[in-house]
Amino acid sequence: MAGRIRSTARAFAISLVLVVAFGYAAGARAVFEYSELRCPPGLTAQPVSIAPVFVCRPQFPDPTTIQWPEVVTTEDRVALYLANIRVRVFDLDYVWDRHGWLAFDVPPPAYGWP
Repeated sequence: MAGRIRSTARAFAISLVLVVAFGYAAGARAVFEYSELRCPPGLTAQPVSIAPVFVCRPQFPDPTTIQWPEVVTTEDRVALYLANIRVRVFDLDYVWDRHGWLAFDVPPPAYGWP
């Protein structure tokens, strides 16, 4: 029984080392982006169009109306690229509700990287 547990642990360790080595060789790049628009007191974040694009504008003078929030999320994205072999593993954009999965010959995003 102990030998079986040792062989399972060894197989797991070897698999983990191989996955990490492949990620390093393939140039794995994780992208985490999050940003907010925070308006000063007295202003609210109001949409400019049907797209999730906001600007700070004065609140409505009528206090009985529902006001727009003062803080809105403008960027919320998680992605994983294998940069050296130009593969996108996944790209999840929660603000625009776009989800991209496995794709080949896709350059990684240039912003946010040295």
